Amino acid sequence: MKVNKSVLTFTIAGSVLVGGYAASTAFAANNTTAKTEQSSTASQQAKPDFGGMKLGFGGFGARGGHGGFFGGNPDGLLAKAKSLGISTSGKDADTLMKEIRDLTLKQEAKKLGISTSGKTIDKLAQEVELKRLQNQAKKLGASIKGKTAETLMNDIHLAKLKKEAKALGVATAGKDEQTLRQDVQKAALTKKAKELGVGTSGKDVQTLQQDVFTAQEKKDAKKYGISLTGKDIRQAAQEVQSAKVKAEAKKFNIKIDGKSIRQIASEVMDLKVKKLAKDLNISTTNKTTRDLLQEIKDKNPDKMCWAAMASA
Repeated sequence: MKVNKSVLTFTIAGSVLVGGYAASTAFAANNTTAKTEQSSTASQQAKPDFGGMKLGFGGFGARGGHGGFFGGNPDGLLAKAKSLGISTSGKDADTLMKEIRDLTLKQEAKKLGISTSGKTIDKLAQEVELKRLQNQAKKLGASIKGKTAETLMNDIHLAKLKKEAKALGVATAGKDEQTLRQDVQKAALTKKAKELGVGTSGKDVQTLQQDVFTAQEKKDAKKYGISLTGKDIRQAAQEVQSAKVKAEAKKFNIKIDGKSIRQIASEVMDLKVKKLAKDLNISTTNKTTRDLLQEIKDKNPDKMCWAAMASA
């Protein structure tokens, strides 16, 4: 049974969001595609995100405009501005987004010991992002001397990949990044397949990936009382995902009346991130979910696996 990659990716992201099983490496939709996307978005990833606004294309969200983290939600935007002491009277969304971005960036720079005097916002953003990456690289034991932000990102990615390989018992010596990624993916898939009683003999990664995904969805469908009769795995996956999100919403006493699954999932994620932040002794006062995710990433990168997937 073929599995639609977009459905696979969405469902896995949701599974991680609500405490599911998937691991980012084990269930990458396609190694070649993932590598291509990583390469094509490297410059965008190098641009930091402050207060939920990526710097680039005018500094208001990934593609310009004022969508960004607030997604066109004026209440969220006004609340964020007020929490930072920014006057909102007579200001449109773009103006507020710029003021929030600039102030948040300067606050971040101060925390990192970076001088803001005489620097443009773009220059300051580059310095802050470089410092963040340097701190993350140091935690992973990677050298930072003379390295650009893009090089550091690659080093961090490779260090995390090697750490995952070690946990799975995969040898790393003499392997380039692509080979290592493939071996880690296969090992993680094989491990999950055994847990689900799925045979692995003679299967390539794509086939094993589809079989594991299908087996997990069938298992979850049974758990949530979802009939699979007359349905393909894509439809079943969507129903399972909806059931999972609603179950999580119930745990958090979130009302679902009139809300879409995406809206419910977003509320669940907000509360899960706040809970994780509190567990890590990170203050949640006057902070958006994106603010908290960044702090968790900076202080406890190992805790970011599920969160990163959930926000994909």
